Amino acid sequence: MSSPRNIWWSYVQGMMRRYPERAAALGDLHSFGVTGRYAVIPGGKSRGRATEAVALRELPPAEQREYDAVRGALEYAAAKPDGALRLKLVKLVYWDQTHKLYAAAWEVGVSERTARRWNRDILYRVAVNFGLVDEDWPLTAS
Repeated sequence: MSSPRNIWWSYVQGMMRRYPERAAALGDLHSFGVTGRYAVIPGGKSRGRATEAVALRELPPAEQREYDAVRGALEYAAAKPDGALRLKLVKLVYWDQTHKLYAAAWEVGVSERTARRWNRDILYRVAVNFGLVDEDWPLTAS
């Protein structure tokens, strides 16, 4: 097996794989129960402000940075004319982990070369968003 050209490549792939976990964790942090508090005395002795507390909860900083970097790359990919296909490729390869890149390309209906280019563009965009690579990294026009 060949080694990646860039040391950050496997780290960025891991960030892509962890994205659904990060999104679920962030969703859990921002959800709260809708059942009212029942107490003998109306109002009770609680001084908490549940809605504000939920709005202020966030992921740990490192996890939030990863989440934001991947989310930005996914928004970038979705804005392309073939964005739905690109996101399906990401879903099959990184999130469901049911396909290798060449099999996902076949499933999506593009050539393996196109799938590799889309994969590279998305991973480079994550690296740029995360700060691993400069913005002027030599990306191909796609």
